[in-house]
Order: sequence, then C-alpha cells, then structure tokens
Amino acid sequence: MKNFYLPLLLLLAFSITSCSITQQTYSFQHHGTDSVRSNSNFKYVAKNVMGKAKSTIKLSAWKKMSQQMATDGLLSEAKSRLPELKDNQIYANVSIDVLKTEKGTPTSAGVNVTEYTVEVVVSADIIEYY
Repeated sequence: MKNFYLPLLLLLAFSITSCSITQQTYSFQHHGTDSVRSNSNFKYVAKNVMGKAKSTIKLSAWKKMSQQMATDGLLSEAKSRLPELKDNQIYANVSIDVLKTEKGTPTSAGVNVTEYTVEVVVSADIIEYY
C-alpha cells in the first residue's frame, strides 16, 4: 500500500507546480555626434557612462497589485543618474535602450502575466571642448 501512495503523491506535487515563462522585448534609439561641433577640438573624458531606471508591476490573484513607482518618468530618472557635466562638456553618442520583461505562466490562450518590468538604460560618452 505504501508503494501506491508514493507515485500518487509525486503526481499530485508535479501537477500543483507549474512552469513559468519569461519573455523580453528590446528596443533602442541611438543619437550620434551629428549635433556635436566636430570641427572644434575636443577630447573624450569618459566613455559609456550609464544611467538606469526601472519600474515593476506585480499582479497577483492573492494579493493586491504592487508597483515600484517612477514619479518623474523612467527616461528622466535614467538621465538624472548620468554623471554631471562640467564646463565645456557635452554628452555624445547617446543610446536609449528599453527592456520590457513579462513573467507569468503559460495557458491555452497565451501567457498569464504575473510580473511586468520596464527598464530604461541611457548610455553616452562625455566629450570636452578645449
């Protein structure tokens, strides 16, 4: 009789647990040195400085919805986390990356999303005119 309960218990445990799916989409914009005065003398002070910001929304049937807030907007927060510029410095080669991540469980109609995250990454080079 003990041998009968063990497979039944394992089958029940396997059916209660479910798989999870993570889907991520990516988009970007790049702004090169078109607006930079390239006929003036300049030097690179720093390369690939970054500022990041993200917001996550968690949806649950058992709890209320919770969200990490970005009060000024994700792009604004990411830009504010870039290093401050000194005199005669500008940002060049600015890239804005947007990553969207959905986590959930698969269903017959698609994915039941339980967590949605949006992350914005702003990267740039800093040049200085002399």
